[in-house]
Amino acid sequence: MLKFGQILLLCLTLFVKISFAQKPEIKRIDPQFWWHNLETRELQLLVYGTNTAQFKVKLLTPGVSITQVKTLENPNYLLVYVNLENYHGSDLKLNFQAAGSNKTISYTLKTLQKETHQIDPSDLVYLVFPDRFSNGDTKNDAIKTMREPWCSRDSLGGRHGGDIQGIINHLDYLQDLGVSCLWLNPTLINDQNAYSYHGYALTDHYLTDPRLGTNESYQYLAKALHKRKMKLMMDLVPNHIGSKHWMMLDMPDKSFVNQWPEFTRTNYRATTHVDPYASEYDKKRMVDGWFDTQMPDVNQRTPWVATYLMQSYLWWINFAGIDAFRIDTYSYNDYEFMDKCMAYIQNEYPNFYATGEIWEQAGVLNIAYFTQNNSYKKSPQSSHLTSAKDFSLFWAIMDGLNQKAEWDKGLAKIYYTLCHDGLYQNPNLNLTFLDNHDLNRFFTEVKQDFAKWKIGIGLLLTLRGVPSIYYGTEILLTSPIPRTSDGQIRQDFPGAWPTDSINKFTAAGRTAQENEAFNYIKKLAQLRKKSAAFSQGKLMQFTPEGSTYVYFRYTEQESYMVAVNTSDNMVQLDTKRMEERLHGFTKGFNHVANQKIESLSQIALAPNSIQIIELLK
Repeated sequence: MLKFGQILLLCLTLFVKISFAQKPEIKRIDPQFWWHNLETRELQLLVYGTNTAQFKVKLLTPGVSITQVKTLENPNYLLVYVNLENYHGSDLKLNFQAAGSNKTISYTLKTLQKETHQIDPSDLVYLVFPDRFSNGDTKNDAIKTMREPWCSRDSLGGRHGGDIQGIINHLDYLQDLGVSCLWLNPTLINDQNAYSYHGYALTDHYLTDPRLGTNESYQYLAKALHKRKMKLMMDLVPNHIGSKHWMMLDMPDKSFVNQWPEFTRTNYRATTHVDPYASEYDKKRMVDGWFDTQMPDVNQRTPWVATYLMQSYLWWINFAGIDAFRIDTYSYNDYEFMDKCMAYIQNEYPNFYATGEIWEQAGVLNIAYFTQNNSYKKSPQSSHLTSAKDFSLFWAIMDGLNQKAEWDKGLAKIYYTLCHDGLYQNPNLNLTFLDNHDLNRFFTEVKQDFAKWKIGIGLLLTLRGVPSIYYGTEILLTSPIPRTSDGQIRQDFPGAWPTDSINKFTAAGRTAQENEAFNYIKKLAQLRKKSAAFSQGKLMQFTPEGSTYVYFRYTEQESYMVAVNTSDNMVQLDTKRMEERLHGFTKGFNHVANQKIESLSQIALAPNSIQIIELLK
C-alpha cells in the first residue's frame, strides 16, 4: 500500500508528465494586481497555467527590472520576481515567450492611499459567523458549480445562506448596540465537499466565497463600516488550507505542504514551544502536523510559499481597508514565519493590530510567549504579534462565576490570572471574550443565570483588554449541553432570514429579558467608550475576600470602582483597605443600578451582582 507522502508525490509526477506535453498557456497570476508605492519594493508573481515553465520572461516597462525567474517541480508554475525601485508610473508589460507562443500581459500597478484604523481598548468587537448571521441575498444561497452545491438550514453542518449583504443590512443594529469593530469568521472561498460553511479550509487566498458575496461586496462592507467610524477585523488562516485548494489539485512542489510518510495529525500541544523538556518529535508534530485530514499544513519554511502568503495578507489590507487581523491557530504556525509575516505587515502599517488564537490551558506564560516584547526571557524577542486572544482570562472568569468562592477558586482565579500580566508587554491589547464560535454560549455556561450573565458582561467591559462579544450574546442565545455539533453554537440569528417569524433585531421581537440584556451591553459599551479610565487607565486589584472581588480603573482625571459579589447573600463591603484608591472621593454613582452612593465607607453588594461605581468628590 502506498503511504501518504508517496501518494502526494505520485500525483505531482503525474501532473508534471501531462503538463509537459501541452502548449504553454497562462491561466492566472497572483496577486492579480499590486501597488507601486509600498515600502517593500520587490514583488513575487506566481504565474500559473499549462507548462508555464517553458516561458522566457521579459519586462517591457522602462525602469523596472526582473531580478529572478524561478521554476518549480511542477512545470505549470513559474515565479517572477520584479524590482519596483525605479518604477515611473505605468502598468508592467510582461512578455512571455516559448516555442510557438508569444504573449504580452499588462499587469496593473495601482497607487495606494493608505488609511489606518487602529484597534484600541475603547473598541467593542463583535464576532459574526457570516453563514449564520443574516441572509441578505437569497440568490447566492446555493451555487451548482461548487462541491457543496446546496443550502439547508435544517443541517447543523450545512450552509444556511447567511452572507455579507445580510451583515451590511444590519449595521444600524450593530452600531446601536455599541459595536465599533466587526470581526467576521473567514470569508475566503471554501470549495470543499462538506462543512464548507465554517470558512477555515480556504481553497483560494484571493477570492471571497461566492455564497457569501464577492471581493467587491467585502470591500463595500469595509467602506460602509468606515463611514460609520467602525472597523473591520479579518480572520486570517495561515497554518492550513483546504484539501481542495487550487494548488493542492495541481501541486506546485512537494515542499508546498508539510508531508509525512503517513498522515500525521498535529498533537495540538502549544506547550511544546515553551517546554524546556520537549522532544524534537513533539515540537515538529505540533507545527508540521496536519490540523485535519481535509486541512493540509502549509510549509511556511518554503521561501516562495511564505512570500505568497504574506503578499496575500497585505493585498487584502490594501484592497479592502482591513483594520486588524485575528490569526487562527497562531501557535500551530512556524514561529519564525509568523514573526517575519507580522514584521512585513508592520513595515507598511506600523500600528497594525493582530491578535493570535493561542488556545492553551497551561497558563498565561504559554500565551504571552507568542506576543511582542514579552517578559519570558527565553522566548524570541523579535515577536511582532500585537496581542493574544486571552483564553487564560476567559477560563478565569468562567471559574469565577461558576465555582464556589474559596482561597484559590472562584473569583480568586481572576485575581491570580491578572497577577501574571507582567509577562505581556501590553496586556491592555489582549482580545478578551466570554464565548466564541468554538465555545458553548456564555448564557449556557452560567446555567442561564441572568444575574451571573450580567456580572460576566460587566467584567468583560470594565477589565483591561479589547473586549469582544459573539453574535447573539446580546439576546441571550443558548446552546445544548452536551452539544453534539459545532453547528449548535453557530445558530442562525432569529429574524435574519426572509421566512423567520420572529425578528430579534428589533426591540418588539425580543422578550423583556432579552431587551434588558441588549440594553445592558449597550449601556456599558457607551460607558467604556466615553471613559478613558477603561481604555487608557490603569488597573489596581485588591485580593478577593470571601465572595467579593474589587478592582479600580483610573486615570488622573477619573476613577471607577468595580465590586463583585458572587454569593447568594447581601454583603456589606468594608472599604477601609482600599483607602489608597478612595482617598479624596466621598461619594459615587453606580452605573449598573443608576443610583447615587452617598458614602463610600461601606457599600452594600446585592447577591450575585456587580457594581460599576464612578467615584466622585
